[in-house]
Order: sequence, then C-alpha cells, then structure tokens
Amino acid sequence: MEENENKDKEIIFEEAEDLLNDNESLLNSKPLIEALDPEGNIIPRSNLIAGYTPTPTDKTLTPYGMSKYMQVGNTQESTYDFFLNNFGISLYMPGDDTEELNKLKTRKEIETLQTQLEDAGKLKDGSYTKGFVDTSTRLAFQGLLGDANSAGKSWKEALEYILTNPKYDTSDLPDKLELDYADLTNQVLNTVKSVVGRAPTDNELEILTGILAGLQQEQFEGELSNAEIAAQPLYREEQIMFEGRPLKTGEISKVTPRGFADVPNAEVNFQNKVQELFKPEMDFNQRREQTRNVANIIKSSVAGLRSIGGWKSLWCRRWTKSW
Repeated sequence: MEENENKDKEIIFEEAEDLLNDNESLLNSKPLIEALDPEGNIIPRSNLIAGYTPTPTDKTLTPYGMSKYMQVGNTQESTYDFFLNNFGISLYMPGDDTEELNKLKTRKEIETLQTQLEDAGKLKDGSYTKGFVDTSTRLAFQGLLGDANSAGKSWKEALEYILTNPKYDTSDLPDKLELDYADLTNQVLNTVKSVVGRAPTDNELEILTGILAGLQQEQFEGELSNAEIAAQPLYREEQIMFEGRPLKTGEISKVTPRGFADVPNAEVNFQNKVQELFKPEMDFNQRREQTRNVANIIKSSVAGLRSIGGWKSLWCRRWTKSW
C-alpha cells in the first residue's frame, strides 16, 4: 500500500520537474478557463494574478433601477452582493416582481395597488386592466422596485413615502413676482394702439401700467396657489392615540385634495379694462366715423343724381330739336 503511494508521488514530482525543465510555469501556461473583459476579449489568468480584475462574466441578474456591477476601488463588484454584505440590504431582482405580485390574492388588492401606482405617477390611467396584473401594471411595479432599491426600503415603504409626502418642495417656488416695467410699458402701448387706435398719453401710460402690474400679480398669486395645491400628497398615514401619543397604524388612506382656483388671465383682463376705460372715446370715434360714412354716401348719391339730371336734360333738348 505504502509502496504504491510512494510510486504515485514519484510520478507527480517527475511531471512537475519536466514542466520546470521545459521552462514553463503555472503563471505563463495557457489557462483552461479564461475570463473576459468588458469588450469580450480573453484575459489570461496571469493578468488576473498580476492584479487586474475584469468585469465578471457570470449570469448575475441586474437589480431593478440600478447597475449590475459597481466600481469599488480598482475592482468591480456585484451591486447586489455589495449592498447585502455592507448594508444588509437585499435588493429587488428580476423575478421578485412576480413573487411580490403573487401575494395579491384578490382583484380588489390588485385594484388598490393599481390606484396607488397611478396616484404615485407610475401608471397611466387607461393603460391597464383593473384587477389584473397586465404588462403595464407589471412594468409600473418594476419601476417602484427600482425606487425601493435606490432608497434602501421595501416596496411598500417606498410607495407609502411617495404617496404621503409632497410631490415637490414648495419652498423652491418664488414667493413674489419680479415685474419687468419696460415690458409692461410696451404691452400697454401695443394694447392701447390696437384697441383705441392711438398711443396713450403719458398720464394714461402711467395709470395703465399700474393696472397691468396689478393684474399680473393676481395671476401670479393664483398660479402659485394652484402649484401648492398640486404638490400636496393624495394620501395620509393613519394614526391612533395610544396613551396620549399618536401611533402610526401602518395603513394609509386617500384624502380629498383642495380644488384648484380659477386663475385670471392678466392679458385678457387688461384688454377688457382698456376697452372699458376708453369706451366713451371709442364710441365717439365710432359715431364720427359713421357720420363720415353717411356724408360720403350722401355726396355719392347727389353726384349720381346730378349725373342722371344732366343726361335727362341733354336727352330732352335732343328730343325737342328732332320735332
């Protein structure tokens, strides 16, 4: 038994010695299994041992909303493994959407999710079949899983956060209107010329510019109010009182949003205001124009009658002469 083992060892050592005698080593020998770089080129193991780490070529799936691999120092690591090993977060991967959606057992549960996905801006009204997990619903849900991965939350937590928080930060909205009085002046001049038919006087220009500025401020305030209403969340977190303190129940409910205000149109209202203020002058101009038209009609009629009378007199003289 021992004799056989010794013979086997001798054979192994002899083979290893032959390799060394042929000036071949494990580092410069051709590998049986080779890795590929991002362009698909073969990378010898010697390069790997020298410290180069290629893009892995396994069939690891890509997390929703994230890249398949991430650069960590000089190496590329699986995004899924990196988050799991460093943060304890298990990212949603392809196939998890089916697993999660299969947990919805009734059509009502599916419809509730579809409504919430629509309210969250993930699903368009009319693009899906209510109560059924169709392609549009699945794609919208996959988008939600991507948001959950980015936030490091479960999909339910991510959806709840989207629905119960403002759609955007209203503090970024301007709190006052910056008026350009040069532009206001030009707008007043053009409107008065178009409506009245003449340029406004200096006094009229000053008054009308102030009126237009006020109308634009009203329009701005209406648009600002509607922007704040549009940003408000459509859901709220349900709470109960426990020992004098509010506690979240983990449920959310839809709220009725405030209605949007009717925003006045400053340009249209200003044009109407100019017509109102200059109505007497416009009426006077209209009557004067009408008078001129009547006078022109009379002149034309008189000229026509004279022409007819002249021909009649000439015809009578010729008829009398012929007799």
